[in-house]
Amino acid sequence: MTEYRTKPLGRSLLLDELAFVCGKLKQVGTSQVAVSFGWASNLTIDELWKEAQVRVEELREYVAKAERDGTVEIAKADLFVKSEDFQFTLCHEGDAHVSGISSVAHEVVQRWREMGYEPYEVQQRA
Repeated sequence: MTEYRTKPLGRSLLLDELAFVCGKLKQVGTSQVAVSFGWASNLTIDELWKEAQVRVEELREYVAKAERDGTVEIAKADLFVKSEDFQFTLCHEGDAHVSGISSVAHEVVQRWREMGYEPYEVQQRA
């Protein structure tokens, strides 16, 4: 599965990409996603990468609440959003990643090209 990432975008543009992804997931009939927080989140090691099932239409508010609660700071900690055939990451390095066989992944990469976010393929480690 090919993974693409953007150049560093910063918090505001990353949240715009999250909104775009939510809209596209709804369009293809995805009602729920698995969400987890990773590197640089304000969680214990046992709480990191634990997936919570979140309805797509509630995802943006779920992330906003996590920011308000101090769990995560977008562009400074990892946020993972997964469905059966799609994964989207807002990275602690301030960029975004996408992979999967879903048409949504293709549309996201196309959008990044159009927006000048310089998407490039991530080389997988062996």
